[in-house]
Amino acid sequence: MHLQKYVKEDTGKELSLILDCCSRWSSLLAMIERFYKLKVCVDKALIDLESDLKFSDLEWSIIKELRDSLQPFKLAVEALCRRDSTLLTAETTLKFILDKLLAYDTVLSIDLSNALRARITERRTVLTGIIIYLQNPKKYQEDLNKADNTFTMPKKKYMRLEMKKILERVHEDYNSDDCVEVVELEEGIEETELLKKDLTLQEELQLQLQQEVASYTIQSNKKKDFDKILKKEMTAYKMKEIEVNTCLRFMIIC
Repeated sequence: MHLQKYVKEDTGKELSLILDCCSRWSSLLAMIERFYKLKVCVDKALIDLESDLKFSDLEWSIIKELRDSLQPFKLAVEALCRRDSTLLTAETTLKFILDKLLAYDTVLSIDLSNALRARITERRTVLTGIIIYLQNPKKYQEDLNKADNTFTMPKKKYMRLEMKKILERVHEDYNSDDCVEVVELEEGIEETELLKKDLTLQEELQLQLQQEVASYTIQSNKKKDFDKILKKEMTAYKMKEIEVNTCLRFMIIC
């Protein structure tokens, strides 16, 4: 009653305090924001109640630091949960958080910044560098030249190695699918011979052509040197001379 009286006088409407809920990630910030917003009302209500509990200026400043330091994290989580979120948006979002924490320059913000940087360093992979390079090779080069121990960029040889692994894995899966089709085709030879009796000449010819195409396609599959291909394409990509149907374009789609 005492609190709501001052809340109505101050805001013109009723606003209740929010209790933190351990099952909701954002409830802590919501609780702190509401409590700090009603700080004047809380102080007045405590005086009316003749409570021994009082908040000093230092304690209110600490609550404000908590609010300011947690707000960028809330915005970041919401941004990362979008359907169109990628490694690129994650990169930008994390830099946004660190810039804000650095600007606050408090003990808490510095501790949070150091903890976040350590976590980023632990989990950073070469895939981040690949997607940044594919999106904008100039930005990749700029980030590579920066002395940043957190948002490090892998060298091109390491990116080529990772892209090569991805392409070889996809290529093997593609060949594996072809092989399965061949096995099924070979196992069904007897059935095909029986079917021929019921087919017209045109249908029989079409069946043989399909078998020949499948056989030729599988025999024509050769082991590709993706490392050499990627070296050439990355050079051409940097010079804006890359063609559409290339391994790099395939990586962009992936």
